[in-house]
Amino acid sequence: MYPITNQIFTALSLVLCTATVNAAEIHVNLIDKSETEGMLAFEPGFVKAEINDTIVFTNVSVGHNTHSLLVPAGAQHWQSSFDKEFQVKLTTEGIYLYACDAHKRMGMVGVVQVGKAINLDEARKKASEESATMLMNKDRLTKAFDKVQN
Repeated sequence: MYPITNQIFTALSLVLCTATVNAAEIHVNLIDKSETEGMLAFEPGFVKAEINDTIVFTNVSVGHNTHSLLVPAGAQHWQSSFDKEFQVKLTTEGIYLYACDAHKRMGMVGVVQVGKAINLDEARKKASEESATMLMNKDRLTKAFDKVQN
C-alpha cells in the first residue's frame, strides 16, 4: 500500500510543480515618461496574462502606486502603497482595470487580460466612465482595449 500511495503523491507533486513552473512573472513599470506609453504611464499599459501569472509593479519614478478599478467576479481587489514594489497573483479569468491614485485623472491607467475576456462588456463600460473623468490620455484605455482578444 505504501508504494502506491508514494507513487500517487509523487505524480500529484509533479503536476502541481509543473503548473507553478509554467506561471509567468510579468513586470509593469510605473513611470513618469515612457517612450512607448507617453506621460504618466504603466509600461506596458496592456498585459495579456494567464491564470496564476503574477504582475510585478515596479516604481521607476517616485510618487506612484496601483489599485484595482475593476476585477472579474471572484477576483481580489488590490491597493498598493506609494513607491513600493507590489505583486498581484492573477487567479481569475477576465479583464482587470487599474490606476495610480495620484495620477488617475492624468490617465495613468492600465489593463490586464487574464485568459478569456469574460467580463468585456462590464470592463468597457467602466473604462468609458473612467476615461470621461481624465484630463489627459483619455484614449489610453481605448488603445489598451484594442489589444484585448476574445
